[in-house]
Amino acid sequence: MKIVCISDTHNLHRAMSVPDGDILIHAGDITVAGDAREVADFNTWLGTLPHKHKVVVAGNHDFCFLLS
Repeated sequence: MKIVCISDTHNLHRAMSVPDGDILIHAGDITVAGDAREVADFNTWLGTLPHKHKVVVAGNHDFCFLLS
């Protein structure tokens, strides 16, 4: 089993070369401003990756995941 872990992409995810693996973990800071549009773009990109399992953890820049 191959686990790939990335983090702190700050909207630069499309410029990254992500290695193939069984599990992809994004360990926070997907966005710059915490905007839902940034997350939507990330989610679209994430769906194109071949990893069977994907785990995404919100970081301190990902404000749109906060519940008021």
